[in-house]
Amino acid sequence: MKFYTRKGKFENCFFYLFASISLIYGIITATSTSLDGIRIFNNNITSYLLISISIILLILETVFITVYKNQLLKRIFYSISIVIFCLVVADIFIFGMIRNFITASNLTKRPSTLDPLGVRLAYICIKNYSSILKGVWTTLWLSMAGTVVGLILGLLFITLRTLEVTPKDNEFIAFLKKTSSLFVQTYVTVFRGTPMMVQAIIIYYFLPGTLAGIFGIDQVILNQILSVGISGFITVTLNTTAYLTEVLRGGIEALNKGQMEAARSLGMTRAQAMIHIILPQGIKNSLPSICNEFIINIKDTSVLSVISVMDLFFVIDSINGKNASNDAIFIAAIIYLCLTFGISKLLGLLEKKMNLVSKPLPSSN
Repeated sequence: MKFYTRKGKFENCFFYLFASISLIYGIITATSTSLDGIRIFNNNITSYLLISISIILLILETVFITVYKNQLLKRIFYSISIVIFCLVVADIFIFGMIRNFITASNLTKRPSTLDPLGVRLAYICIKNYSSILKGVWTTLWLSMAGTVVGLILGLLFITLRTLEVTPKDNEFIAFLKKTSSLFVQTYVTVFRGTPMMVQAIIIYYFLPGTLAGIFGIDQVILNQILSVGISGFITVTLNTTAYLTEVLRGGIEALNKGQMEAARSLGMTRAQAMIHIILPQGIKNSLPSICNEFIINIKDTSVLSVISVMDLFFVIDSINGKNASNDAIFIAAIIYLCLTFGISKLLGLLEKKMNLVSKPLPSSN
């Protein structure tokens, strides 16, 4: 981690923090009489050993580092403090989760509100893990597919948005260019100005009837085509397209306008210049914001539960209704956090490798 290696920055502070937390945890585990299950530290020799090591480290750090400034011992003590702190964290979280799952698996009936929250969450995971995994998969594919298709449509829309009328264009071509640009501007304004939840309701509940009235098609057939999953996908895609169109416009406008002129002077058509010169650079400039939109979509697909898309939030909400409690919402929070954090780190590595500057992107809601 960076704060471990950045020329010893805050090294002493982190040492005292790690050693103090380990000492406090050792005292708690040594004096508690209600500890059970698999543990690294319990009210036995391991807890007293943790207390002893923590006290020794604090004393030695104060004497040898503060007074004599021995850098070799400083690195040794600091490394030891990190190790014991990691053991404490593992005992609290990793082994704590294992203890909760063991306790929950041995229950013969649903835990009550008097049971620890960790045990209740573990019981929910054991009984509903298949539904939760399906919800996670639905959330991921909706956000990923919606972002990819939205990017493709965004590239098409930004091409229409940036069309310029030239003196060589006849009246019909000029009219088409102006109309196309106006259509894209209107589309972006409408979809960025309305919540995704409202868009989902309109697409799922009202669009089939509207299309049936216009084209004279049986609405039952349209209801089958515009199913819950398809309607959710269309909603995410159309919403993402509006945001990525503006993102791409910013990326393209950041380019030197002389590049288009240079490409045209080399004999390229405007379409060739856009495909081979402008759009690749615009996508690279916009990639951090495109990645941010993907992460935002992972969270914002939760609003599709309003049309009963069985994403993670809908599954968790159903579990809460079945159990007559709101405990499962913590599972949703943890999973959303893990998904967004993990994917943001992977995309951050990609951006760093491509030497890109990350830009914030507002939520679609």
